[in-house]
Amino acid sequence: MQNRRKRDIFAFTKTKFMKPKKLKYLFLPLCLAALTTACTQKEKGFTVSGQIADADDKMLYFEALSLNGIQKLDSTKLDDDGDFSFHGARPENPEFYRIRLGEQIINLAVDSTEEIRIKANAADMGANYSVEGSENCVTLQKIGQKQMNVEKGIRQIVEIKNMTLGEKERRISDLVHNYKEEVKKDFILNNPAAPSSYFALFQTINGELVFDPVNDADDVRWFAAVATAWDNLYPGCARSENLKNITLQGQRNTRRPKQIDVEITNEKIRATGIIDLSLKDINGQIRKLSDLRGKVVLLDFTAYALPTSKERIMEMRQLYQEYRDRGLEIYQVSVDAGEHYWKTVSDPLPWICVFDPQGTASDNLLLYNVQELPCSFLIDRNSDLKCRLTPDTNLRQEIEKLL
Repeated sequence: MQNRRKRDIFAFTKTKFMKPKKLKYLFLPLCLAALTTACTQKEKGFTVSGQIADADDKMLYFEALSLNGIQKLDSTKLDDDGDFSFHGARPENPEFYRIRLGEQIINLAVDSTEEIRIKANAADMGANYSVEGSENCVTLQKIGQKQMNVEKGIRQIVEIKNMTLGEKERRISDLVHNYKEEVKKDFILNNPAAPSSYFALFQTINGELVFDPVNDADDVRWFAAVATAWDNLYPGCARSENLKNITLQGQRNTRRPKQIDVEITNEKIRATGIIDLSLKDINGQIRKLSDLRGKVVLLDFTAYALPTSKERIMEMRQLYQEYRDRGLEIYQVSVDAGEHYWKTVSDPLPWICVFDPQGTASDNLLLYNVQELPCSFLIDRNSDLKCRLTPDTNLRQEIEKLL
């Protein structure tokens, strides 16, 4: 890895003078050898191959887990023997991939020209598989198995009868806490520069992040440890920069709060009566709140890492489907610490999703007097701020009034 960017060293040897006739016959083999070497250098990379049993006529996908979301790289239809083989270019620094069969997933970490070999059965591919050729992938498998055991334990606790809700929540919290401590001790502490340490920081239990770099000062320190190790080993790479940005934002968020005086300029407040927002969406396009004049707007400040986010998104989907054809638009502002996490969650959402890089320390939250997350407002067709939503607000009734 450290010598990856070294220039190739060519050895030159002295050759005795040959008569032209002999030199002619030597020239062709040398050209062929040079061509073969060039092709080998060009195709140098990693291979993921193996066998998925009982998967005849099913599609197997090879995907990259990039900072911009999940990207499809290749696919193949499996036959009776279930054999498959995917090839990728050698990454400059550790990168993450996965093979997917329906909802069954195997996560992979690659940092070299490895030949990774996988064997599994289609019915339980994600939970029960063997992997050879990569210690990084073996470690990811161990983390994944621990994660699935926790989720299984949570399901068992939820199904227990004659147990109070408070006791269930306490037991679930203990399970997640123990998992986090094991990940810290068994993986991150031993080698914070490993791909598995980066991978572990972004794992979820039932859709919720285990490590919270937004509000938990201790979790921010673990992010900082991995960020420092990656910056030393892979300086300047996108993932190192991503970790540094998350860590810096987390440190900013978890500092002792102080009084902040915010000056609201005339340019910030539009004549329409709202405080305008101008933030980037998942495609990097600037989306202005004021551009939605003529629509009824649900302005929503949130963080997708919140425990209630998944259920809330489902409710908003129903609301948007019901009212969007009548003129409702949702302008959702994420203050998550991780931009990559925001992109992954917001990618399938049908409304306007933007990211505030200042996180929970954003001036925009101060300007709208947001005291807790999530926090929502309704804006009428004239771009006038009509109301702040509370738990007692009949949202559909308020929307109907404005439509």
